[in-house]
Amino acid sequence: MPETFKNMAAWLTTSGIKVLGILVVLIILSQMSKWVVKWLEKFVPEKDPLQAAEAKKRAHTLGNILRNTLLIVLSFIALLMILGELGIQLGPLLATAGIGAVAIGFGAQSLVKDVISGFFIILENQYRIGDIIEVAGVSGLVESVSLRRTVLRDLEGKVHTIPNGEIKIVSNLSKEWARAVLDIGISYREDVNQVIDLLEQIGRELVAEEPWARVILEPLQIFGVEKFGDSQLVIRGVVKTIPLKQWEVGRELRRRIKIRFDEKGIQIPFPHRVLIWGDQGKKNIAN
Repeated sequence: MPETFKNMAAWLTTSGIKVLGILVVLIILSQMSKWVVKWLEKFVPEKDPLQAAEAKKRAHTLGNILRNTLLIVLSFIALLMILGELGIQLGPLLATAGIGAVAIGFGAQSLVKDVISGFFIILENQYRIGDIIEVAGVSGLVESVSLRRTVLRDLEGKVHTIPNGEIKIVSNLSKEWARAVLDIGISYREDVNQVIDLLEQIGRELVAEEPWARVILEPLQIFGVEKFGDSQLVIRGVVKTIPLKQWEVGRELRRRIKIRFDEKGIQIPFPHRVLIWGDQGKKNIAN
């Protein structure tokens, strides 16, 4: 027993200290890796606020991926160093791991597909953390992007985890700029030119006020009569905004349009249905 304690004490004073040092260095490097994102954000241009916001999104996404990749590499190196200090032969272990990796590769084709798809998603800057996208039948805010998966949170707070290999078509609703599309229905008896002038006036008033002036890139543009409905004439307009503000601007415009239409006596049609009771209908037919 004394000999065993001596050997253990000798190991703790030599290899044990080295193992502890490796773990401490790994923890320090993992904490330092958090600065990767901030380091990338230093290269973000500050002249144009819109471009700066887009660049920060990409820097944040790339920074997280680089950080995770760095942590995996550092953890693997630390593991090999610790195994070496424990007296385990690394040659046979690495050979066995290589054979196992080949076997896993044949059985994990979907994983390889996910990683390759994730690589091109990031390389082509299709979307970033903070974007709102529609993909694989769901939509929501991008909370996390890695080489293997994309995590979305929808309006109800549900979290959707999507393997990158399942992504075929991506609709990015918040890249560089956005548009709020308004379809305004009016009665057929209204003066179309007068209504269009009123809508343009509302758009000019909105873009001249704060905080809307900071988020609207182009004032309300009226395209004209979009279609003839069953009970209404539809006028279409669009307003260009910074990303993620199109819904807020659209709601404010609709609120103001409703108030102004009520003031001007402009009718917003709604579906009507006339019910004729059986006896009354027969009397009308007889007459």
